[in-house]
Amino acid sequence: MTNMPGSTNNVTGIDSTLFQPSNRVGRNTSVSKYSVETQIIRFSLQVRAETQYNTEAQNALTHFNQLDQDLKSSLVYNGHPISELSPEQATELVSEDGYFGVDQTSQRITDFVIKGAGDDIERLKSGREGILKGFKEAEKAWGGKLPEISYETLAKSLETIDGKIRENGGSVVDLSI
Repeated sequence: MTNMPGSTNNVTGIDSTLFQPSNRVGRNTSVSKYSVETQIIRFSLQVRAETQYNTEAQNALTHFNQLDQDLKSSLVYNGHPISELSPEQATELVSEDGYFGVDQTSQRITDFVIKGAGDDIERLKSGREGILKGFKEAEKAWGGKLPEISYETLAKSLETIDGKIRENGGSVVDLSI
């Protein structure tokens, strides 16, 4: 994942400066419109990078033999190169209950967005946009249509984010994947 400006938590990859007020004037804690827009853009970029990483890792395990050698050697899971996984281990990782399965991958993506956005509808929408852009970038990096598991993961992620937006009184205009 690409490092974004600010202090990034090494475990979650979330830029902690996104959650701190800025542009304080005296005792007034209001944030300027420019500052809020900048924070939302930075958040969207982080979501996009996280989504692309998760989608590409999921796909790499699904279609490992199609990858070039440089990419194969750069993929690591739990400190070990993916190329050293047995076919059984790789299959387990993308299985229904596996770390790169639909449920766990979509959960990581949506947790990243929801923890970063909280109940802020604009940040939730920005996170949703970041998911879609990250997915498109993963398609581009993959060279076209991704394996079906990716589309299932995307749909589940968007469903969760859309639910959170509606729960907070917002609406999602673009429901297409």
